[in-house]
Amino acid sequence: MLNNDVSNQNYSGLTDGFNQNYWLWNMAVAKKFLKDQKGELRLSVFDLLNQNQSITRTTTESYIEDVNTKVLKQYFMLTFTLNLRNFGKAPARSNNIERRDGPPGDFMRRF
Repeated sequence: MLNNDVSNQNYSGLTDGFNQNYWLWNMAVAKKFLKDQKGELRLSVFDLLNQNQSITRTTTESYIEDVNTKVLKQYFMLTFTLNLRNFGKAPARSNNIERRDGPPGDFMRRF
């Protein structure tokens, strides 16, 4: 399995040096394995192009402030997932239980 997530970030109208246009590209490749495909190994890469930035502008009556903050840039993550949803077959239902309409919480009657 292959996943891609690409977005474009555009900061404009700021002071010189703060107008920025960059791409964020996240990618992952995964492989299912084990009995009934219950295991998955996934390698993810965040910010594949290593361009992530954080720019904010604060405007008040007395000043305008542009701030470029350090952010988490490119990183890799290896993930193992084990699906535990099925623990076996459900126990057989008894034949002496009948469903009927009634008040909330009173939905089963035994013979």
